Amino acid sequence: MALETADRLPEFFKRLRAELGFSRLMVADVVRLQASVVRRAELGADARLSTWTKMFAGLGYQLFFDVIELDEILPDALSDEADARRERRWEGLCASRRRFL
Repeated sequence: MALETADRLPEFFKRLRAELGFSRLMVADVVRLQASVVRRAELGADARLSTWTKMFAGLGYQLFFDVIELDEILPDALSDEADARRERRWEGLCASRRRFL
């Protein structure tokens, strides 16, 4: 099974848990979490990555992430912006030095 985006993680986990016949309490007991933590995570509340990892492990699955570059131009644009910021910072530092000389 593949999950395309992290915002679908709660729905995906809940469906998988139900298909396997586990209750929230069973998962919580196996991975030593409070059932309320499992419930909140399934409802979409913010949960730590370590919590999701434990919860999936409780179902017998390993959670892993893959990072995919969406746009080849974006890293270049970010690099160019970082260079421009460094240049502006350097110019600002040089200008301030001149005032004190």
